[in-house]
Amino acid sequence: MFEFLFGVLQGIGEALRLNPHVFEIVEGGPNAGWVIALIAILGGASLLIGQSVILFVNRVRPARFAVSLLVNGLVFTISLILWAAFIWLTGKVLFPNSIPFRTVMRMVGLGAAPYLFGFLVLVPYMGNFIGRVLAVWSFLVVLAGVTYLANGTLWPALVCVGIGWLLVTVMSLTIGRPIVALRNRVFKAVTGTSLDASVADILTSYATDERGPGSTQKGGRP
Repeated sequence: MFEFLFGVLQGIGEALRLNPHVFEIVEGGPNAGWVIALIAILGGASLLIGQSVILFVNRVRPARFAVSLLVNGLVFTISLILWAAFIWLTGKVLFPNSIPFRTVMRMVGLGAAPYLFGFLVLVPYMGNFIGRVLAVWSFLVVLAGVTYLANGTLWPALVCVGIGWLLVTVMSLTIGRPIVALRNRVFKAVTGTSLDASVADILTSYATDERGPGSTQKGGRP
């Protein structure tokens, strides 16, 4: 157990420092697959905690809260898998190589390490900016790792990682649009709040709600 936890902490530390050898370091330890899986899970969980402020503020019931977290967790996981798949396919087509998909998938899993700070997206007015910083940080972690896997050649790695990220973005805006719209519709039906609402707007609305905890209706009546 101690070795496993040390591997997780080491993997997180090396990934956050953009160490290009992070994949080699983690793979050299015991239970590498589980270490990478836990890093990705922790990163996704932290991000979900930050996003779930919407659920807390709207006092969503526990069952619905769990469903909402599950839906967002699945979306996060699918996005990582798609990104890995596109990186791998781009490499196969443009830069024929022998890097297996499993290896690329694990590297993308390590790329979720910056999202350990995902809970910070709940910070009013700064949340969106922090989210973008974490996304860029994650991109750089994956780029550093794929560069190492590509024997230190930066440009092919940048092309593969960049095209992979671009394809995931394009998919979310095109063929993935109905899926995203359905998710947003379900989320709003469950929570009563749009995913497009900012944290600051939600907190302001909650603070000024005359029916909020401890407040009274007009005329002084409870």
